[in-house]
Amino acid sequence: MFNVVEKHQKMVKGIMIVIAGTFVVWGISGYFGMSGDDGYVAKVGSSKIYSQDIDRAMDQSQGQSQDKMQVLFGLINRQLLLNSFDDHHLSVTTTQLQDAIAAIPAFQTDGKFDLNKYQDFLKQRYTTSAKFEQDMQQQILINQELDFFKNSYFTSQTFQDKFASLLSRERNVSRYVIDPKQFYAKINISESDIAAYYQQNIAKYTIPDQVKLQYIQLSADNVAKMITVSDADVSQYLQDHPNASNNEQIDVSHILFTVAPDATAAQKAQVKAQAEKVLAQVKANPADFAKLAKQYSQDPGSAANGGDLGFFGHGVMVKPFEDVAFSMQKGQISNLVETQYGFHILKLNDIKGNDAASKRALVVQQLQKQKAQQQLPSMIDQLNDLTYNKADSLEPAAQKLGVTIQNSDWVSKGSTATGLFANPKLQKSVFSDEVLKQHHNSEVVDLGDGSYVVVRSTDYKPATMKPLETVKPQIIDALKAQQASQMASALGQQDLTQLQQGKLKLSFANPENVTLLGQSKTIDPMAVKQIFAAPANFPSYTGALAQDGSYVLYQINSQTTDKSLDAQNEKVVSQLAEQYSMMNLNAYVGSLRSLYKVNYKLDRVQNVSGDAAPAQVSQ
Repeated sequence: MFNVVEKHQKMVKGIMIVIAGTFVVWGISGYFGMSGDDGYVAKVGSSKIYSQDIDRAMDQSQGQSQDKMQVLFGLINRQLLLNSFDDHHLSVTTTQLQDAIAAIPAFQTDGKFDLNKYQDFLKQRYTTSAKFEQDMQQQILINQELDFFKNSYFTSQTFQDKFASLLSRERNVSRYVIDPKQFYAKINISESDIAAYYQQNIAKYTIPDQVKLQYIQLSADNVAKMITVSDADVSQYLQDHPNASNNEQIDVSHILFTVAPDATAAQKAQVKAQAEKVLAQVKANPADFAKLAKQYSQDPGSAANGGDLGFFGHGVMVKPFEDVAFSMQKGQISNLVETQYGFHILKLNDIKGNDAASKRALVVQQLQKQKAQQQLPSMIDQLNDLTYNKADSLEPAAQKLGVTIQNSDWVSKGSTATGLFANPKLQKSVFSDEVLKQHHNSEVVDLGDGSYVVVRSTDYKPATMKPLETVKPQIIDALKAQQASQMASALGQQDLTQLQQGKLKLSFANPENVTLLGQSKTIDPMAVKQIFAAPANFPSYTGALAQDGSYVLYQINSQTTDKSLDAQNEKVVSQLAEQYSMMNLNAYVGSLRSLYKVNYKLDRVQNVSGDAAPAQVSQ
């Protein structure tokens, strides 16, 4: 999506995401440093990262599909940078911090900082302004560091041209797959092999301690649901906060024609003329808006989606864009809108949240959250006293506080636990002698995310081993798959040598065109690198082991080069800059790993689906 926030917004991108209601990875820093020596998945110097940090980051990543390992590497790299900032005593000046906060549109009224909006945000999202400002300071430093690397590349025009030529190469590739299943019939798994595998993977076949629990959970969110808000409360709140009920959001599509900041008047007029031609086409055929956006829009983030920017509220877009967008009717096409980014054609797709019921519901929700934050500390104290003094039951506390006692299913000890009970502090309390042997209520556990839990056990099963006989079929399958993959790889490498020597012919199939940076659903990224490393005397051959255990031989049939690079030159140079930036950042983060020891507990990361590029830094 094009950069539609005001000056300084790149510096405070993370905060804007918070305000949008998607608290992403940069804010996770507040959860680091939890007490206890167990349960962490990674340790960066003295800072620990827990599985909940990964889960929370993934849950709050705006629905993007992410690999847990990728998220973990991002969190680790971020913490490496923060450790470096601390050791070098880097900080943000008060003026920088104030300017950054004041620049956030959601904290503004008529373009000026509004203290009431800022305080409302803190009441809803943060316990104190100090915590918010600490997160802001860290994010400013992170963004400054990333900007430094982004702008740190320099290459000659000759190298840029060569790189552009490499990116434009396209190789036509056919495949020959050696399926490991063809070797299954030749494989005999002995009893000794099964026993050895069982012993070597004993943890895999252990059923950990399990317990069923009753528990009470208190948080601002569930306390808020218990609070009744009167009409008088709503009226008073609207008097004190006249803009509080502005919950209107709109879904807009746009076609952007960019104008360079240093463009001459003639260049600007040329872009405007092109925009007016497309506007005439849009006005003549409004149903073709998405098609024309894909064809003409220069916003790389939305063009592929037909220009759709999704829903957004007031204070997110730059003022000229917002003023026009919020004045339009559903389905309406705007005239040209000029911003510092160029000329836009807007289409209003949908509107929500502007009716009286929605506005009142928003105010009620805000008041419930405020009152819940005020009542929560007292309720936690009462919960602690009641569950300690009546250690054999949760009923007195539940009745006094008006909350519900919840019942869990079987909760497993250790890394196999999921959800609420995966929290390491809660795990420690759940499987303590006090709860399991003395059958007392636990202490009230602060989960670190604004919620507090007290538990008591209702049933318990100690750890047991799965009998060998019950897991024997699984072990046989695993050993067969392992050996069959090795046999497929051995045959594949043998065939590859013969192909390269011209001594073998195979029936290659499923030809497709592959580019170095393009994505393929059928070819592994590592294989793509090997395909382009293969010699250019066609046909040439290479091979690689696939994730499913098969070995794939590739026949490179031909190579073409797109000579029409002029229109793509800016994009290619941008890609070149990004590649160099990532290389520099990766090298720097690598040097930090030698200063701050990183320990992994990867067996505690659930559902890991692959490796991640270590250069990613979570923001």
